Amino acid sequence: MLPMNDEPLEPARSASSPTMLSSPNDPTLTPIRVTETVASSGDTHTLGFPQRDKPAEEIAPAAPLPEIGTVVGPFVIQEKLGEGVSCHVFRAWDEIRSCPVALKILNWANVFDRPAAMKQLRMEAMALARVKHSRVVRFLDFGFDPRWPYLVTEFFEGRPMGELLRAGGALPPEWALFLISQMADALGAVWQAGLVHRDIKPDNILIGPNGNAKLIDFGLAKADVLEAMRERTGPELAGTAAYLAPEQAKDASTVDHRADIYSLGVTLYEALTGRLPFEGRNRVQVIFQHLNTQPVAPAQRSPHVPALASDLSVWMLSKNPADRPQNYQELRQAFDTVMGVRY
Repeated sequence: MLPMNDEPLEPARSASSPTMLSSPNDPTLTPIRVTETVASSGDTHTLGFPQRDKPAEEIAPAAPLPEIGTVVGPFVIQEKLGEGVSCHVFRAWDEIRSCPVALKILNWANVFDRPAAMKQLRMEAMALARVKHSRVVRFLDFGFDPRWPYLVTEFFEGRPMGELLRAGGALPPEWALFLISQMADALGAVWQAGLVHRDIKPDNILIGPNGNAKLIDFGLAKADVLEAMRERTGPELAGTAAYLAPEQAKDASTVDHRADIYSLGVTLYEALTGRLPFEGRNRVQVIFQHLNTQPVAPAQRSPHVPALASDLSVWMLSKNPADRPQNYQELRQAFDTVMGVRY
């Protein structure tokens, strides 16, 4: 099953007036369009591309949602896997490769600026095509059906880690460390490909029945080679509030791989404790805590969390990027050390 990088947050998604982020009641980030909602693991936003009053160009009316059996390019839709604010994901049959695939198409009903949405889907395909690693979902195809643009990846039989955490709370420490360490390997390949994922969270990690994990959803990925395609007039806010690195909250367009390390640290924290390090009534309150509040150590929240695992999570959650692990080799060595200790 392949979840989205953005889930419905509220019926109305019209931009509110610009908000500034400096305190819970008086945010001071940079002038951005923010709609305050309850913060959650699916609270993903990309707000760096200013919404235009009118699309840049007129395109044909959007097609309705495809039904089971619909043929999109060489793919036959078999089952709907999920949906988010901006896209739907289906299991489809690839008639050329004779195998199941995951087919992602735009959710036209919720797209404000259709040319911009199509451009962003194309950039996601370009980003994902750059990464080759067994722990990253494999890019297969990108194209335009007359009715929908589509992105195709391998179909991986697994459940999002977010579902596991919501269903059962904290994972056993050894299991949490094993799964997150796989993502350290995946992100090492992402960084070697010149990318920053910018939306690391449990819902973007698929867990297979054999314990293998895969990283998915590159809809917010940043690469210098792709930056020329982006249109922005100021600092960018992109990501999921609950997992957002402090520097990413200030300007997501300037972050490097250490922002992903921070988000992975939040994910490790949640896997160890069953709770997020920072919680609030809305995104603004959560982002303020990422910027200003030190997290309570996981071992203080749960006596079952080993001290070394707790320390690793807190290290990854350092406010200053220079105080975190500086590369994925260093992070992997830290995981190996912690997992090598018998508790």
